[in-house]
Amino acid sequence: MAIAKLLSSRSRGSLIPLSFGFFLIAICLAFISINISSAYAVKRELNNIGEAAINKAAHSINLFAYYGELNRYQSQKRVPLDCYVANNEFVRLIQNTDVSGKEINIDKFQCDLYELSAQISLSARMPIQIPFFHLSNLDNLRISTMIGASSKIQP
Repeated sequence: MAIAKLLSSRSRGSLIPLSFGFFLIAICLAFISINISSAYAVKRELNNIGEAAINKAAHSINLFAYYGELNRYQSQKRVPLDCYVANNEFVRLIQNTDVSGKEINIDKFQCDLYELSAQISLSARMPIQIPFFHLSNLDNLRISTMIGASSKIQP
């Protein structure tokens, strides 16, 4: 009877490996959430810089088309833009700015007479490298955003 009682009350294993495994999973999840929030913050900053640059570039007016009243008979009045000056202004503003020390690349810039649009991006490394996963596509980060501006006249 004493032996059966001793065998039934004896511990069958330790919870240390299980708790260590949960600890590793929690640390990896913390690293991943820090990387995701950092990427989101960089995306917001890139978007804000791009919007400021394209809105400043949208102030480049094509004076010949403006004073010639190119769209005088249209119901929706718009200010014609000078695409060459707008492109130069946008490139100048983007090249003079960086995001966390990383250079911003201009992937595409489009301009018609009344609208501007651009796609800008940057490449960087994740702020925290996860020690167990050494994949090159998880370590590098490419963030891009599409921005635009229009020249509609608000009545």
